[in-house]
Amino acid sequence: MKKRLAVLGSTGSIGSQTLEIVDKIEEIEIVAISCGHNFASFSKQLSKFHPKFAATLERNEDLVDSFPGTTFFHGEEGIETMLEKSRPDYAMLAVSGAAGLRFSLKAAEVCSRLCLANKETIVCGGNLLLEKCASEEVELIPVDSEHSGLFQLLDGTIRPERILITASGGALRDWPKEKIHQASPEDVMKHPVWSMGNRITVDSASMVNKGLEVIEAKYLFGFDSSEIDTYICRNSFVHAGVVYDDGVVKLHVGRPDMRIPISYSLTYPARHNLFGEERIVGIPIVLEELQQDRFPALTLAREICGTVSKQIAYNAADEIAVHAFMKGRMPFGSIYNIIERTVAGTDDQNPTDYSQIIEIDSFARRLAKEEVNRWYCQ
Repeated sequence: MKKRLAVLGSTGSIGSQTLEIVDKIEEIEIVAISCGHNFASFSKQLSKFHPKFAATLERNEDLVDSFPGTTFFHGEEGIETMLEKSRPDYAMLAVSGAAGLRFSLKAAEVCSRLCLANKETIVCGGNLLLEKCASEEVELIPVDSEHSGLFQLLDGTIRPERILITASGGALRDWPKEKIHQASPEDVMKHPVWSMGNRITVDSASMVNKGLEVIEAKYLFGFDSSEIDTYICRNSFVHAGVVYDDGVVKLHVGRPDMRIPISYSLTYPARHNLFGEERIVGIPIVLEELQQDRFPALTLAREICGTVSKQIAYNAADEIAVHAFMKGRMPFGSIYNIIERTVAGTDDQNPTDYSQIIEIDSFARRLAKEEVNRWYCQ
């Protein structure tokens, strides 16, 4: 029987690539999709896949009228209802931002496998989702290329001494340190390897993204931040690695294409051939040390790793700061300043439920906006 899949955030980069992959896998059918506001792309997806259920954050009468065979829901509550009504076997959580936690928790109630492409769910929720998946006996499979690599390397036999994840270094990796502060949005969006959304591309340059991934790896795999190494891999062919105390190092290597970890999360433990025979001859496998003074946001992430309220503030402040940067309200180098001040202004707490997490997130966002307005009022 075919596995029934719900894709949350279907019009984003991960969501659209998920649909592209599912179109080639006969064993999976799309039963539900959701989007935020990209109705043009959503309409094309509805036309192609004809899901029984769909949801949008805002009601759109044109969509409702154009697809009478699809039952529509609206708002965040509507997305949760869509999950309840569609009862998917698998759910791809490709929603961006802290809102992903709410939908991840709901998906864990109704599906047997959660493919998680939203790192904020773990960063802001700590162990909340992990405990939910364990109690509901739901498979949680990470989709980030680094965490997918670690998931495949950590086979559960012998615990390695350390684990590692890599970063491309982003668009500013070769800029002189003194020039980075004044980089423009146009400069930062020229990613040397990956094609991604605005926030994650900016976060790649600031290394906030790697900070979030270190935090996520701690919870997913049970390693302290001091046991998680980070390196530059310029061509992004090395995604992750494990280091054993006898000197053996295992690396997860593959082309930098998100369709590979997406596909693996859907077909695990089987693998789906997307590209034909893969050749690695001539591809350099090189890891470079990170210059810590160039990436203070990564250092801060390590310092707060394990204190959930600080992790929430880190993520919330980054969202606010990146938005202000992309709007031209402040320079690139000030993103870290906003994050640092917001984290410092957030009390140490370890929330135990979703409502507490949202309360801390709301506080941190208000504080970050105040910081942006105080220092960059134009």
